[in-house]
Amino acid sequence: MLNLNIRLDSKKWLVLGGGTVATRRVKKILKENGYIELISPQVSKSILRIESENKKIKVVKRKFRKSDIRNQDFILACTDNLEVNKSIVAIAKSKKILVSNASDRNDNDFSFTSTININKDIKINLSTDGRNPSFTKSLRIYFEETLKSKIVSLYKDKKKSIR
Repeated sequence: MLNLNIRLDSKKWLVLGGGTVATRRVKKILKENGYIELISPQVSKSILRIESENKKIKVVKRKFRKSDIRNQDFILACTDNLEVNKSIVAIAKSKKILVSNASDRNDNDFSFTSTININKDIKINLSTDGRNPSFTKSLRIYFEETLKSKIVSLYKDKKKSIR
């Protein structure tokens, strides 16, 4: 996979599922100003709280319908049902909409990276292409705790030398 940084402030996301994975993805998408429609019969308290605080997310409490997949830029299949996720992926791909299956790393058009925000100019994305998200998280924490300040210093030094 190719790591890209995409401006999300005008992109529409359909998130199907309302649990832990959906909650993490929703937070990331909203942090980058994406618009989200989330559909799930059960929704975490965290997602409901996020919805009450952010106008860029609309939560619909019901089961997924095939007709939900329309006019979206990205789709996340985050349900706890493997067959439903597979169905979501098949429909999205038939409509040429980029889709990610949270339950099968081999059934994705894209995946999420672990992002280290060093400062307003520097972001570092870490990825194992979904093979080991807990390692990626551990690596991110290590970078943040031990290398972040060194990277900022190096950046400031290089910025001065350019002037």
